[in-house]
Amino acid sequence: MAGLKLVNVNKVYPNGFHAVHDMNLDIQDNEFIVFVGPSGCGKSTALRMIAGLEEITSGEIYIEDRLVNDVSPKDRDIAMVFQNYALYPHMTNYENMAFGLKLRNMPKKEIDQRVQNAADILGLQELLKNKPKELSGGQRQRIALGRAIVRDPKVFLMDEPLSNLDAKLRVQTRAEISKLHHRLKTTFIYVTHDQTEAMTMGTRIVVLKDGHVMQVDTPTNLYEKPANKFVGSFIGSPQMNFIDGVLERSENLLKVSYEGGSVAVSGDREEKLKQNGLEGKKVVMGIRPEHIEVETGEVGDNSSNRALVEVTELLGSETYLFLKLKESTLVARVDPSVKAVVGDWVTIKPRVDRVHFFDPATELSLLLS
Repeated sequence: MAGLKLVNVNKVYPNGFHAVHDMNLDIQDNEFIVFVGPSGCGKSTALRMIAGLEEITSGEIYIEDRLVNDVSPKDRDIAMVFQNYALYPHMTNYENMAFGLKLRNMPKKEIDQRVQNAADILGLQELLKNKPKELSGGQRQRIALGRAIVRDPKVFLMDEPLSNLDAKLRVQTRAEISKLHHRLKTTFIYVTHDQTEAMTMGTRIVVLKDGHVMQVDTPTNLYEKPANKFVGSFIGSPQMNFIDGVLERSENLLKVSYEGGSVAVSGDREEKLKQNGLEGKKVVMGIRPEHIEVETGEVGDNSSNRALVEVTELLGSETYLFLKLKESTLVARVDPSVKAVVGDWVTIKPRVDRVHFFDPATELSLLLS
């Protein structure tokens, strides 16, 4: 069991592409850390540098207080699970799980004990005599997990291990990996582009964009206190709505006014904005779809916050309404009891206790600065 530390880690390729910029990260023992971000953000590159499969350009990587910059992958005591399983088709599943231990010349008795223990944990006992081609995608991924478990590593690295599975299997395997983490009580570092996986599995999440760390925090804080506009948009589905507005004082109320309406700001949010001297300044208001209330019924032509329903998506337990508010396009997540059809005019009411504000230039949160 081990913690892990990255200090000013950079990766620059020979062609000049800077894939990872000054990554600083302190991972505690037994954490489940998730690297998440869009394609090309540097998450897999960072994982491969930790594994030793990619040489770092500058900086330091420590595993259990041991500097491993020049330590070969096989001597770092880590195990990696890949997206494509990387199983040997001519071997049985037992042989695939045992292969790495045989290369270490481990006694046969200990190899068998470790493979059987891993098979018990993952429910693979009846599949050990089969070959990978006889298994489903989910079963193959469990064999790949078992091959990592038998090594009893200090750190598990997982590079998008569920990407090749269908939606139902992803949900099932996601739960299995979370249970596995609790059972093994060791450090997991998991890479994904899927923010749902990140939010449901990670004890902390590292959000990356263009090789830069945007925010490192718990799932709850990323959702409720995004440090910048990118994190606000990337975390949450459907993504956060953004409206350009101006903060102004009217009738002794601090309001954010935007094309098509306005909303009053109160409580802690008002105090924070006042402290930062933002009255009269341009802001970007962020509001999540689930924090927009929608009222149907008669709506006057000149009504404030009057929006046109352009698309509806009924999902059973909830409905998504795609709305047009002057020049802004918004998505609202509402209860199915809200009866609105394409072409209806509705009134939107953003929840003032859940709105976010970002600087138009820097895109940083104005509530956390």
